[in-house]
Parts: sequence; structure tokens; C-alpha cells
Amino acid sequence: MDFSKIKSWVILLALLFCKVGYAQSDPSFKSLSLLDLNAFLDPPQNWIVASDANADFTKPQNIMAIKGTGAVVNAFSKNNRMHLYTKEEFGDLDLELDFMMAKNSNSGVYLQGRYEIQLLDSWTRLHPTASDAGGIYSRWNSKRGTYEGTAPTMNVAKAPGLWQHLHIIFRAPIFNNSGDKIANARFERVYLNGVLIQQNAFVTGPTGSSMFQDEKAKGPLVLQGDHGPVAFKNIQYRGLAPLSEISLIPNDTTYWENRNPILINPSDRPYLLRSFMNFGNKKLTHVVSVGFPSQVSFSYDLKQGAIFQVWRGKYLDVTRMWNGRGEPQLAIPMGSVILLSDAPVIAVLKDDKAAWPDSIAFDDLQHHGYKLDNKRTPVFRYTTKDINVVDSIAELANGEGLIRTLTVSGAPANTYCRIAAGSNIEGLSAGLYAVAGKSYYVEVSKKDKPLIRQTATGQELILPVVNNEPVTYAVIW
Repeated sequence: MDFSKIKSWVILLALLFCKVGYAQSDPSFKSLSLLDLNAFLDPPQNWIVASDANADFTKPQNIMAIKGTGAVVNAFSKNNRMHLYTKEEFGDLDLELDFMMAKNSNSGVYLQGRYEIQLLDSWTRLHPTASDAGGIYSRWNSKRGTYEGTAPTMNVAKAPGLWQHLHIIFRAPIFNNSGDKIANARFERVYLNGVLIQQNAFVTGPTGSSMFQDEKAKGPLVLQGDHGPVAFKNIQYRGLAPLSEISLIPNDTTYWENRNPILINPSDRPYLLRSFMNFGNKKLTHVVSVGFPSQVSFSYDLKQGAIFQVWRGKYLDVTRMWNGRGEPQLAIPMGSVILLSDAPVIAVLKDDKAAWPDSIAFDDLQHHGYKLDNKRTPVFRYTTKDINVVDSIAELANGEGLIRTLTVSGAPANTYCRIAAGSNIEGLSAGLYAVAGKSYYVEVSKKDKPLIRQTATGQELILPVVNNEPVTYAVIW
């Protein structure tokens, strides 16, 4: 028996489950200042300080910097396409940042200028590779061609023009006193939009198109600027305490926690599941979750007539429902979740300034079930205070999001539909709005004139409802 291998695995398990090595040398993140470009080495002209960015998700390579500070935008052009290098150099690093892709654009984040996490407009792609968003980019040489590279476990990339979140926990290569490398660089964890997509992935050397071909204990953070328009903001980092036993971990090993989960993924048609679900500090008991083969999913509260969350990526973990007695009866989304609202979508207001109700009383909504159309898409029906509602929710073409059509009858004057609510709502073009700091889009018919109004917590988008005239809008992310 090879006891050295057993010892290596014991150490590896301790690192993953006991989280040895996650103790940060600095307990708080430091922010990389984006008030100017002074944190970067000889910043090239294609990088512009801005307060925000807009990128039209229908137009290739389109991005526009918004005047101000707090973000950087790559104003990419054929003759102006340089990278951005930090002055500070890093070894082990815990890094978080937000980024925005232009349509069909390509960029990357290079740890130490050598090991790339790929950024790409991978929106709606079902089978990601190492070249997609969140992938560890492949290596290349003339003898072997393309090799290594690690694809993300799922594609949770958002639409162009939306802000996305990247979190990287990186371990630098280790060298002995003679300068010999004794441990490869390693991505302990990579999260994209809140989903763990890489774990304990080793890189044996610099990835393709890296800035340096050698390896060192420290190097700059590099934002790629030669492949397309991109924007970054909220760049935060902190160091990690060294792992004294890291050299004993096998360099060719990756490890994923295996607890025999029970997972559901739609194959060739939509999948509907009744369950309990947590929403904030509430446990919802009358939930239907619908997953499409395009990896777009949503959860619907039957007692409120509300789509309270949507997500992109894999469908549901039902271990807490189907394992053993399944006492909690909880289904858990596996993809990147966007929380919406559990408030009703239809309400009667005193006027267009009255507050939107938080909920419908339990006895004030009579649900009449749902029917499936010829594509197995659900159409929900319910009555609330003598208003009859037909609520059809389907996927958009190519898995870009959802399209919802509400038809009411028996509605009195001042009946409204609330299309979206969030910290803020920005009108981008005719019928198109960005919600909650560009977390997702909603799109209405260009003939409709919804009202953006202030609330106690932000803004909301409401539209008057006319009996038997459908209200249709799309949720895109």
C-alpha cells in the first residue's frame, strides 16, 4: 500500500472540508481604486475610467462608457487593444470583481499574468468548453498542440450588457530555496454569478496567450484588452494564508465533493416539479418550478401568482425531497439564481401612486390549476377578488429568457400589472429596461408605456391592465 498517496489524499480532504487555508492573512478585502488608472502600470489609451457601461445585447462589439468613476471600460479598436496590468504583484489571491461583456466579445482575467480565467460572450451556450466564460484556458505548444484547459461545470453566463460576478480563489505555484517548482498553480475555487464552476483545478504552466512564459511566486493581475470590448468594476482582493502541506497534494488531482445527490435536468422537453422552496427567510409551500432544455428555469408561487426567481444553468437538486423520507421537501436550484419578487403580479390600486401590495391573503386567491400547451409550457389560472387571471409563461427563442402573457377579466378600474421591481430601473431603448443595477432586462411591447415609479426600497415598473387585452413582457438574462 502506498502510504504517501493516502497521506496526500487525507491532506486534500482536510483542505476541502475543514477549509484549512481559507484563513485570510487580511480579514477584509481591499478595493483596487478605479477613481483613476494609477493602480495600473503604464495604462494604455484603450482603457477608460467610467461610472458604468451600456452594451446593446443585439449589436456585436457594442459598449459605451458612462461618464464618472468606479469602473474601467476597454474601448477596444483595431489599433488600440492593449492589456491592463496592476502595479502590485500577487501570489495566493482571493479575488472578486464584476464584469460586463459586449455581444460576441472576448476577454480574460490573468492571475499573475499567466493563468487565465476566460471571459467570453457565452450567453445561451449549452455545452461550455475551456474557451467559454469561466473556463481555465487551455495551454498550447508546437509539439502537443492544445492541451489541458478545464471547462466550467455549467454555463451560467448572462446576456451581453449585464453585470456579472466572478470570484476566484487562486494558489500560486510554489518554489523551493533552489528556485525549483515543487507545486503547480491551482484554482481552488472559481464562482461565476454565484455558482461554483471550478474546483481544485491545477495548471502545469502558463495558459495560452499569457503575458509571461515563465513561472514565478508572484505576478500582476492582468485584464485582457486585445480581443474585444469589456468593462470591469468592484475589483476587490485579499491574500491567503500559506498552505504548509500544499507540496504533498498530487498535482494531477481534482476532487469534487460526492454526497450522492439526486439531480434533475430536463432533456428534450420542459420539466415541472411541485415542491417547497426557500425564498429569503420564508419557506414557500405551493411552488411549481419549470425547467427547459435550454437551461432556463423559473419558480412560481401558486398562492401569489408570482414568478419569484429565475435561473440559468442546471435545474434542481431534489436530494432533500427524495433522499430517505425527504422531510424538508426542499428543491434547490443548481444554476445562477436571480431573485425577483413574491408579491402578486396583478393588483388594484387606489391610483398610480399607491403602494404595491406585498401579498395576497391566503383565502383571497383561488387557484384553478394549470394546463400544458402543445410544447408542455404551463398556463396558470386563478381568481383573486373576482379578477380572473390567465398566466402563460414560456421560454424565449434560443433560451434567452422567458416570455410572459397575462390576460385578465372582471378587473375594475385602476388594475395594474407590475412587470419588475428592483433597486433601480433604467430605460435603455424603446421597450427595453435594465433592472437592479443591470442584473437582468425586461422588455415590453413598444406600444406599451409602463410607468417607472419610486418605492420604499427602489423602483418598480407598472402598466395599466385592460380587460381581455393581454399584457406581454419578456425577462432576459
